[in-house]
Order: sequence, then C-alpha cells, then structure tokens
Amino acid sequence: MALIKQFGLAGLYDNVQFGKGNGRIKFDQGANVFLVRNLADNSLVNARVAEPVNDSDAATKFYVDSVAQGLDPKAAVRVATNLLTNVDADVVGTPVSSMASLGYITNDDTWQLFGGIIDGVTLVTGDRVLVKDASGVERTGNGIFVYDVTTTKLTRADDADNDAAGTGNEIGGGTFVFVLEGTVWANSGWVVTSPKATAVLKTDLIIFSQFSRVTGVYADDGLGKTGNKIFVRTDGTTIHVDNDNVAVKSSGTQYQTLISDGAGGTAAWNAVSLNETSATQNTLLRARGGLGAEVSAFANQSIYLSNLTGNSTTELSVGAANTVLRVDAGGNLGYGTVDLANSVSGILPITKIEVGTGTNEQVITTNAGANVWTVATELKGIEATRQVAFGSSSVSLGSALPANARVTSVKVAITSAYGASTSIIIGDVSDPDALSAADDIDPTSTGLYQVDLMHHYVNSTQITVGLSNSGSGTGHVILTYIVG
Repeated sequence: MALIKQFGLAGLYDNVQFGKGNGRIKFDQGANVFLVRNLADNSLVNARVAEPVNDSDAATKFYVDSVAQGLDPKAAVRVATNLLTNVDADVVGTPVSSMASLGYITNDDTWQLFGGIIDGVTLVTGDRVLVKDASGVERTGNGIFVYDVTTTKLTRADDADNDAAGTGNEIGGGTFVFVLEGTVWANSGWVVTSPKATAVLKTDLIIFSQFSRVTGVYADDGLGKTGNKIFVRTDGTTIHVDNDNVAVKSSGTQYQTLISDGAGGTAAWNAVSLNETSATQNTLLRARGGLGAEVSAFANQSIYLSNLTGNSTTELSVGAANTVLRVDAGGNLGYGTVDLANSVSGILPITKIEVGTGTNEQVITTNAGANVWTVATELKGIEATRQVAFGSSSVSLGSALPANARVTSVKVAITSAYGASTSIIIGDVSDPDALSAADDIDPTSTGLYQVDLMHHYVNSTQITVGLSNSGSGTGHVILTYIVG
C-alpha cells in the first residue's frame, strides 16, 4: 500500500481514503458508496451540501424537514424587506425600514423601489427580493419578486406568480423561501401562513411568518442575542438580573412603589399618591394609622369620634347655634348648653362684670383700677379705620377722629370713573387737602390709590372727602389712624 503523506492519500484497492486533519472521505467498494468519517475512522461525521436543484442532488436536512412539514420551497432570495429599527446588538449596521422606499402599484401588482436599497443591500438587475412587510390592503402585494434596475420595479418571480397553477409557480399556504443577505434578515427562512390555499393575487392578503434562521435560535421581543448567547432585556430601572435571576429592581429611595403610567407603558418608581382614586381602595385600619371608616359622607364641620367598641370612627354632627361641645352626665361627648350650676368652678368677682351697658363699638377697659366702657378706636396704640362710599358730592368720612389721632394712610378706590374735570381732595375744614391733594388721585381712571403719611390731629377732627365738578362716578375711601 502506497502512502503519500503530503497529500493525505492512502489505500489503493478495496478502499480509497482521503483525509488530512480531522476527517476523511472513504469509498466503500463493497457498498459502492462514499463514507464521510472521522480521523480515527470509527464513526461517521456530518457532511454539508447545497440545497438540491436536480432530481439526483443530495438533499439537506433543512430541505427534507421543509418538505416533511408541508412546505413548498422556492429558490432563495437575495434580500427581504425590513420594518425593524430596534434590533439585537449582534446585528451589524444600522437597520432601516424598507417599506418607506417602496410603492405598490395595484393594477400591475408590482412595486416601485426608490433608492435601490433593501435591508442594507444595493440591488442589481435579476436580484430576487422577498416583500413581506406590506400592511393593510397592500398585503396583497407581498410575495417573491425580481428587481429591474432600469425600471426600478419589482415584478413577481416566475416561480411564484401563479401564472400556471399546478406547475410549481404557485404562491400560497406553505410557500417557503430562504433569505441570503441583509442587515437584519440574512440567513432567515419565511413561510406563507395566509391564505392557506393558493393565493388569488391582487385579492388575497398574503402574510409571511418567520420559519427559521440558519444561526439557530433568534431573539424575539424581550430577548437579546450576542453571538450564541441569549439574554433577557432589562431596562435597568424596574427589572434587572440579580444573582442569575430576573428580579424587580428597587429604586434608590426606600419604600417607593411601582406606579402605573395609566397608558400601558413602563411603570416607574415613585411615592404613592394617596389623593388618586385609583391608587387606593378599602379603608385604612386604625391600627395602621387610619380611621377604619368611610368618612367622605360626613357633613361639613362634623367631628370624627373614636369608637373603640367598633374599632372605627363615627360622626359627631355640628351642634345647634350657640351650643358648645361638652361631656354630659353619661360621659358622652356632644353639643349642648353650658350648665352654670355644675360646669364652672371658682367665683367671678362682681367688680369684674358690673360695669353697666356700653354703647356701640365700646369695649371694657381698666381705668385707675375700675372697669369702664371705652370706644375701641380711641384706645392708645390701636390701629383703627374710617371708611365711606362717595358718589357725586362731598361726604364726611365717618364720625370725627378722636383727639391725638395720627393718620397713617388714605386709600381711595375709584370703582366707576368720573369725568375729566373732576377732582377729589381729602382733609378737614381748616385744611381741605391735608391728607390727599387733587393730584394724588386720578378720578378718570378706575383703580386703587394709596397715600402713606403721618398727620397728627391734636383735637378731635372731622375728615371730609371733597368732590368738585364730579358728574357721574363712584368710589370709596378707607382712612387708617392710630390714637397716640
């Protein structure tokens, strides 16, 4: 037996062996077959061949599986349309949606391609293209097409144009095609899932579904793929991987909860909004700091009463006029009148209450050890006001100011404008514009005018609001003073 190591050729007679490295091809003369075996020649190994074309060609497992599953394989296409723009990290290049550059011509059942590129591949005449992403009524235009660079049109391929039914030209349920190139869909297989029977072109909506991918497993929604590794996509905010487990990720603020956005989107960490109707239900127990009762129907100004017997909260409605909140003889809280015989203690000296009856706006004050009635506005250091409304004539500003009054401000509100010749002054008989001169106020414009000053009246003085050439108009004056 000759041995030529340099060319890995050994054996001449019954068997012819070819092999160098990790395998060999061995011809079995007895069985009249070639065997593809490992280097040790103790077992068979896989052999890869192209998809069969002629009747006598070897068939791949993929081809056999497709036929076994009722598929109708078509010649491979160079590229397929794409709609995805957000894909896995292992996709090289920037995905572009193809359908924006395609226009369907309904009458001709053809597509016009603008730009000459589909899924990152620049087409040339004769390229086979799978159009799978048409939507709505244009799904009648899905199918296998051939590109013409001169007309920039895609015309249905001869083997999938239904030109002669029953001759292998059909496209319909089970039609399968493999994609060779493309940024997103290279090495993927697609099958028609609707209609189930042969499609009626320009009438039936043709739907393609992904059937396979040569690289094996591919990542669908919620998953990612890097090389041969499949992983779960997480947003890193609400979901993450914790010790090899997919888990809810906490926020950086303790005790926050995941809050729905109300639109079916991604929830976000935040504090619970207790004033939102959808955020809570039922009642918070008293043991947890709540009321243990539904209180929204309680009347205005009601009081919440603790009810230990029922471990809840009850309502104490507001009492009648001039009643007070008290505890009755039975120990119950409620509204009622004061029982002076039993509800007070100590003695109120008669000297503290026997001061007679005062007049309007008087208060009880102590003067040389005795209680007397005094006009509140005449008390030293108390800020008081006088106010009056005016119209078309001069008016007195309330009663006379007490002695030693210091006027600190005058506010004039023009609520209805006067004519152009009207003037308004404020003062006393001896000095009519002592507090506000004519140029301090514009009676022709509505608004609020304020004059801040410090004018001292030693004696009790009557203040007057003087109007001249008034015509129609309205307003009011507020005078603020302090008795020194």
